Amino acid sequence: MFRRGRALEDPVTITLDGEAVPAERGEPLAVALVASGRVTLARSPKLHRPRAPTCLRGGCDGCLARVDGVPNVMTCLRPAAGGERIESQNVVGSRQADLLRVTDWFFPQGIDHHHLMAGVPGLSGVVQSIARKLAGLGRLPSAALPVEPAARLDVDAAVIGAGPAGVAAASALAARGLRVALVDDGLAPAGSLAAAPRRAAALLARHRLDGVRVFSRHVAAGVYLGEILVAGDAGALVVRAPAKVFATGAHDGVVAVPNNDLPGVFSARALCRLLAHGVEPTGPVALAGEGFWADELAGALGDRLAARVPLAALVAVNGISQVKSVTLRDTPLDEEGQVRDLKVVAVAVDAPAAPSFEVAAQAGARVRYDPRAGYAVSVDARGRAGDGVWALGECTGAALDLAGIERAAAAVADDVLAQRGAAA
Repeated sequence: MFRRGRALEDPVTITLDGEAVPAERGEPLAVALVASGRVTLARSPKLHRPRAPTCLRGGCDGCLARVDGVPNVMTCLRPAAGGERIESQNVVGSRQADLLRVTDWFFPQGIDHHHLMAGVPGLSGVVQSIARKLAGLGRLPSAALPVEPAARLDVDAAVIGAGPAGVAAASALAARGLRVALVDDGLAPAGSLAAAPRRAAALLARHRLDGVRVFSRHVAAGVYLGEILVAGDAGALVVRAPAKVFATGAHDGVVAVPNNDLPGVFSARALCRLLAHGVEPTGPVALAGEGFWADELAGALGDRLAARVPLAALVAVNGISQVKSVTLRDTPLDEEGQVRDLKVVAVAVDAPAAPSFEVAAQAGARVRYDPRAGYAVSVDARGRAGDGVWALGECTGAALDLAGIERAAAAVADDVLAQRGAAA
């Protein structure tokens, strides 16, 4: 399904279920596994359907695995250093042939394990024990995890999210003389724009992060009593910032067709990310949808693009354990027409994204409902979303527009500075 299109420059070795896998030092573990042809990495709870990475940014469960004895690691957010022991979890048999997949055939409409055989004497306890094994994800860590330290950090402004919006905002705030912390769960600043390396390099060149305290691979877990709880591998950080700026982006959209969860179905920007790492599809790819990432992907795929169609033209994805073909409709939904099957090795989808609004709302940001995308952070012309809270970029429901993001970042930085002056 995928292969490397260029030689490794700094090779290291990792293992998956005891098999050696080559990797580029620093690339996400999930990327290295997909590049080696190991696309199915996980199994879904209960029905044990095959799962593979679909977003490559920590927003799905398709790359969850046990790494060095620790369960439920997002392998798309873990850089390869060499020597990592990766094990598939939640399987009986192997990740390719999980025997518990039979539950999918017996319960095609789903299974309510909470009520299965409940109250039946002699059976209830046994069935519940089996159900817990079906519905679980990973076993407890092999060893007790160490207690990590916690620290406090006081800054003038905290920016949550280091995609293009967060980088532009942090840079603009620092350029105005403010102490700034930039927090992101990704491997490095630029966020999903890393899927377009030239654009990411240009962004970072225009918006330097000089003087900004950057916390990559750190999660803003919540806002409590006005303080931001940040969790990282080395411990917790409690950030106190009078100005909180949210640039948390959006979750990749999905398309509601049969088999939309098969290994080989990716968001358009996830497939761009693979291509940016030099990982190529071994055959034709179907692209459904319109938008920034669909345009980027269409240009990057070249003659490997088998078809580019509107979302409504994608009728089904076909296959049992991975994508084999797609069914496409050649006429609008309100007309009777023919459908055709097209053999492909992967499907890329650029569907309306769902704004990541939750932490901003916890911080006091106003939220509105957008019928097209769901809930989004509501901002005024200055980017203000509430008392001491600002937001910009896709979390506000805006489409990915690099020029618009830069204008919004400048407006936010000016307003933060103005409010700080008024408070003084």
